[in-house]
Amino acid sequence: MSRTADDLPDIVAERTYALVVGVESYDEVSSDWKLPGAAQDALNFTRWITGPGGVPSCNVRLFLSPLPETRLADQDGLPEHRPATEAGIRQALFRELPACDGDLLWIYWAGHGFVDHRGGLLLPCADATTENTSHLNLESTLRWWRSTSVNPSLFRHQVALVDACRVDHRLIPQLTFGNFDYGRGDLTGERRQFVLYAARPGEAAKNEADRQSGLFTRKLVHTLRDMSVGQSIRHLPDAARRLQAEFDRLRETGETWQTPTFEIHRGWNDSALFDDPWPAFAAEPPAPILDQAAWDDLEVLAQRRGLPPHVHDAYRWAFRVCGCAAPADSLPSGGLTEIVHDLDERQGRPGRALTLAFVRYLAAHSPDRDWGARLASWVDATRERIGAEPVPAPPQPPTEPAALHVQLTRAVKEDTYLVRIWHYRDGFTSAWDSGTALVLAAARDEIGEQVAKLVEADAERDPLGDDPDIARVEFHVPLPLVEEEFESWAVPTGPEDGSEPMGFLFEVVVRCPDERKRVGLRTWMRKWQAYERHGGGLWEAPTPDARHPVWLLADDRIPDNLSGLLQLNGLPVCVLAPLAPALLGDALTAVHKAGIPIVLWRRGGAPSGSAGDLATTLASSESGVDLRNLPSALRRLRVVAGGVDPSDQDWSHPLVLLWDDPNRRLPPRPLK
Repeated sequence: MSRTADDLPDIVAERTYALVVGVESYDEVSSDWKLPGAAQDALNFTRWITGPGGVPSCNVRLFLSPLPETRLADQDGLPEHRPATEAGIRQALFRELPACDGDLLWIYWAGHGFVDHRGGLLLPCADATTENTSHLNLESTLRWWRSTSVNPSLFRHQVALVDACRVDHRLIPQLTFGNFDYGRGDLTGERRQFVLYAARPGEAAKNEADRQSGLFTRKLVHTLRDMSVGQSIRHLPDAARRLQAEFDRLRETGETWQTPTFEIHRGWNDSALFDDPWPAFAAEPPAPILDQAAWDDLEVLAQRRGLPPHVHDAYRWAFRVCGCAAPADSLPSGGLTEIVHDLDERQGRPGRALTLAFVRYLAAHSPDRDWGARLASWVDATRERIGAEPVPAPPQPPTEPAALHVQLTRAVKEDTYLVRIWHYRDGFTSAWDSGTALVLAAARDEIGEQVAKLVEADAERDPLGDDPDIARVEFHVPLPLVEEEFESWAVPTGPEDGSEPMGFLFEVVVRCPDERKRVGLRTWMRKWQAYERHGGGLWEAPTPDARHPVWLLADDRIPDNLSGLLQLNGLPVCVLAPLAPALLGDALTAVHKAGIPIVLWRRGGAPSGSAGDLATTLASSESGVDLRNLPSALRRLRVVAGGVDPSDQDWSHPLVLLWDDPNRRLPPRPLK
């Protein structure tokens, strides 16, 4: 006679125990590390396991570190909670629970998560600091619980549910995790472990701040809501597959990118307790890989070529279109064939090869149309030979906005400037010349008038809007003028005497191309080429081994050898400089010497708070900064900030963007 999980005397609620952790507040690391909803998620899981699950409240060890503003819902009937500190959690996990007379252990964790270089998941505790990032090493914990360190007759079934990101810990270089191994006895074959992660390695787990919940936990608790713990044990693989299917639908609609994954250690399908309670699941067929003919032809195509533009976009798009989790790290090192080798090893999904999607994107975006056509032919021929599915058409490259380029050149008379304006749309056209030197106040008024006239004339010439609108104003100025608030200069608009700040109407950037001299000219051009390949990405602190496109300088110091560090590698291409005014001048000198084409800072120095505030204003630490969108992102910040006084402690205003494109250098004299 077949027995169900609920019939079994040793899989009963009274012999089930749980460790439940929810960490929202990491005050000693950074105020930016808030994770609203994690504590409530832990409570919701506890309500299930002590409610429909049937587990006695005294069998649950609950650890919560909510934010001060978090109001936890009704906790009647739930166990009292303790702060989610490393010492408390380890005491419960390695001393209290192993001493209990139980058959089934649940571990639930909601909080931040990072993957180390071995692939282990590091879960920071509430008392983590940058100098000592106290945490739980999940993989080491699970090995300990599978071993003879725990009485072999107890806790033969174990479940871990983790609602946390699995991003590379090197993305937060200021953290110090150290190496932890809790030790273990000999592994025993008597135990079964089921581990369900909210995301794959490299992925971020979505937190729904408006719902005060993690997306994974909300879906998980909904799936388990009517099950007892015995029923849940039998149906966990099915529940996990339902979750995966639900997240597949959410990814299709763009609501999330994470993919819940599960692992069964020791199978749990050979247990004599049930009739195949956790059955083996069929592995997906492998993705097609390249054959030798493809490698031979690709080697010919890659000869004597560096990395093309948009290679980073192509790499990320390949994972997206194949339905795979993109690695959180930067591009693999090397040239085109090395990147294709990396993708071929990762393979993709059944019928969908990462390699073909990657090369298809490069083909569509190549400035060399002949080479692009050859790449497209390679994709078609290779796909047919290896039996892969057709690759969807990649997105079209964005249309470059038309722009006005305003040049202010020092005149012979002190504190006066010659002003020239060019219109750019597929080439430079001289639009206006001051003819005589102007003091800065007069230049400001005249430039506002001329910009308004040029935009009006452009609209009248193209009433149907077939050509790109003038969306950007680029100021080419001597280095001492970068602190002039060009984005605040008035531009006449609408009714008579009406005007708006230029930064509200246009993307406004500053440039200092005359500072790009001697060796710096070559590095400037190479850095811009690296920017075109990457288009953006993650940030890091200054390091000799730069791996990410953006550097974030500390707010109270800069390295003495900053210029040299910036020139060691092709990366970084952008510097975020939340610096005090006393340091800003030295930093700008260093980035010009090093050829850095993109720099962002705030006039008047950084506001109160950490240097990371500037970076987190632009993007999360998991997704990084899309550099191509910086000009438009800053315009949005300026409009949202409205009339914010510069003294206000806010990153929204007045931010300055240096945007020096070596491909858009003005002619030496006005064109006639």
